[in-house]
Amino acid sequence: MNRISLKVVGAQGQGINSVGEICAKGLKRGGYCVFGYREYMSLIKGGHSSYQLDISPTEIRTTEEKIDILICFNHHGLEKNAHEVKDGGLILHETADWKFSPAEQKSIEKRKVTVLYLPTDEILAKLKAKPILGNVLITSVVWALLGQEKANLQDLVREQFGHKGEKVLAENFACIDAGFEYRAKQSAIKHLTLPKADKNWSKHLLITGSEAMGLGLIHAGCRFYAGYPMTPSSPLLTFIADLQNETGMVVKQAEDEITAAQMVSGAMMMGTRAITATSGGGFDLMSETLSLNGILENPTVFVLAQRPGPATGLPTWTAQGDLLLAVNTAHGEFTRCVLSVSDSQDCFDLMPTAFNLAEEYQISVIVLTEKQIAEALYTQTPFDQKKAKLSRGKLITDPKALKKLKPADRYDLSAKDGISPRWLPGSEAATFAAQGDEHDPSGTVDETGPNTKAQFDKRLRKMNALKKTLPEPTLHQVESGKWKVESNDEKLDLLLVGWGSTKGPVLDVLETLIAQDPRLKAAYLHFTYLWPLKTELFSKLHAKVKKTVLIEGNAQGQLGMLLAQECGVMIKEKILKYDGRPFFYNELLETIRNKIRETR
Repeated sequence: MNRISLKVVGAQGQGINSVGEICAKGLKRGGYCVFGYREYMSLIKGGHSSYQLDISPTEIRTTEEKIDILICFNHHGLEKNAHEVKDGGLILHETADWKFSPAEQKSIEKRKVTVLYLPTDEILAKLKAKPILGNVLITSVVWALLGQEKANLQDLVREQFGHKGEKVLAENFACIDAGFEYRAKQSAIKHLTLPKADKNWSKHLLITGSEAMGLGLIHAGCRFYAGYPMTPSSPLLTFIADLQNETGMVVKQAEDEITAAQMVSGAMMMGTRAITATSGGGFDLMSETLSLNGILENPTVFVLAQRPGPATGLPTWTAQGDLLLAVNTAHGEFTRCVLSVSDSQDCFDLMPTAFNLAEEYQISVIVLTEKQIAEALYTQTPFDQKKAKLSRGKLITDPKALKKLKPADRYDLSAKDGISPRWLPGSEAATFAAQGDEHDPSGTVDETGPNTKAQFDKRLRKMNALKKTLPEPTLHQVESGKWKVESNDEKLDLLLVGWGSTKGPVLDVLETLIAQDPRLKAAYLHFTYLWPLKTELFSKLHAKVKKTVLIEGNAQGQLGMLLAQECGVMIKEKILKYDGRPFFYNELLETIRNKIRETR
């Protein structure tokens, strides 16, 4: 793929994100698709962190392991990341008198890597500038190395700091001038050549998955958010809270996850679209409320942002290990829906869908995301703010219809597909009981055997109705250099199967492989709706394909386990990753290339 990458490394609190973010914004405006990826330890300060940008004039959806420019804020980056630099790449660092070991120096010379020392402290001292301005200085040097215009960087800095006054702006501009002057003195070092830009990217959004999900919630008509901070769900809470005054949404940081789930359940019972988001440990605490909503037939929406477990695990890293948790958590048997976002587009589009499904079927909907999606930076087509439709299901608000209701209508055993009328407490209508004991149609406690079975059957009938309406997984194939999304009966050499953030790297890899070999018949089957699970298309394709490969970010192949459970097909070939890192482009490219060789 026509792409380059730069990586900023240092300790938490050193400002590595600010360098990456300002470069991302400027390059996107300059006509490039950028994809941002963060790694950081679970420390407020210290540790070893990185911010990587992959840059291309064509669409990219993931990160590669090798980089063209490495920017080191401290010596740890020189020790830990120098080996990641590509042949002919560049290392920019601030550690005076640094010397690599003989073996490292030999490797750097063999790979023709340029090592450039930036005397940040000396330059700032000459400018009589504060240490905090070092980030602007470093950014300007990187900007110059990329061959970008000084004026464009000045515009970006003016946007960010202009409100602080002319003096602060002048100090920042002085650092930009100094950075470009320093770069000009390095006449032996060539600019890193960027591919030819495509100005269409300048019209796109630059957005994280959490920000896209927040906008999706607003678009879905969500009016109440309750949560307790827990990485990687916290960025969603922060984003929604920052917009509270603009949206009028009520945002509550609860004292714990149990309270957050209860508050959201109460709000939904009263007719307000409400949501809570958490990670695995917090979702464990919410499971009893999930079960309560099952017997109340109360629509609710939960966001489960995955990270590696068990226990605290790797709290700031990524995983796809909570699929079985979402499908099976909470005691008792009842209908639920589990779906997963895969990128910023899904984060926006699927939020109205989640609320509609919850209200139409009077069930809990669990939306899976991952640290990789929540914190990744996407170059995103502007969202369609008109296509989403709001559906409240069988919620009755008409005064005449309300007066005709009887208490036994609420949990009517004869309701088609198990979905009975719903009305709001306080309405001028019949009173029903909403409580956690097994009950008769009016909600009154009834522990008799026949009633218990009938109510179970009623609630579980929703599962069949829901499954019929959910879409099949989506088949992605490349045709004439472009993606098409449709079912195809043509016999395939290779079928890749996955869900969640797996989609981005798989699509990038398939584009490359098919561009290199147009005869290759390979496709990717992506599951968005994970429970109840539709298996017809998968079974049909698997029966014809030469090789099926499951790709998941967990140790057991959890989607594969559900497929085996639901249709009896066990996928033998698996690519599984569970070290807290996402699938990287070049890593997956080589692995899938080997799978293709095995089919020939």
